[in-house]
Amino acid sequence: MNPLHESRLVSGGYLVARPAERAPFMDASLVPSRLQSASGCIAPIAPDTWAIDWASCDSAERSAAATRFGVPPERLAELIAWATRRFDVDFLWPNVFLTLEAAREFCATFVPADSDAFVLGLALASEDVEDFLQQTAPPPREGETGLHRCLARRLPPAEGGVRLGSEVLGAELGGTFHSYLCNGLERTFAQQLGARPNEHGLFDDHALARQCAAYAGHEDVGAEPVPWLAWVLLEYPRA
Repeated sequence: MNPLHESRLVSGGYLVARPAERAPFMDASLVPSRLQSASGCIAPIAPDTWAIDWASCDSAERSAAATRFGVPPERLAELIAWATRRFDVDFLWPNVFLTLEAAREFCATFVPADSDAFVLGLALASEDVEDFLQQTAPPPREGETGLHRCLARRLPPAEGGVRLGSEVLGAELGGTFHSYLCNGLERTFAQQLGARPNEHGLFDDHALARQCAAYAGHEDVGAEPVPWLAWVLLEYPRA
């Protein structure tokens, strides 16, 4: 494993997510049957914009999203009230918690004890932070995303997280992630760079993951035209 020391990491916030099943389009010889991801394209994440009362989501969409985390319909209104009250305080657009404590409070309040949901910490290597902040700075009169706000504090991740590996992620201006897996790049990374995912669907060698991220950003690759970087993922106990 590439020896990226935790002191060189800057926190990008915390997500509450569930493991994802390997999709049929993913290479089964490279990608594990269950994987962990910070991309909502790959893994369920809660809460998200559906949990904010003024967001443009219909009731069926809200209910389905909450049910994926074991939240019964009769508690949906309570969850929406909680997320809306905390929005822009410690729950940030579109789905990032500013602190580990806030993510754990959400889990303790709404996620059943037998759920496989977990708290996922996001972090960038310090040398990537300034470039990311410049590329994702909000236009005038627009609010910053949760990722931008968390990274701008330049604080290390909370202690107690277990490092799962590095995920190659492309960040949209709205603060959501695309994963390298969305683009079927696991085969290309293995063939061109010798990078193979670990048991979590992530990369153990962070320096190699950064090479993969640079490759994903090439125009001729055909991935989304967004900033691609290697993000370190850390798993934390829910309590």
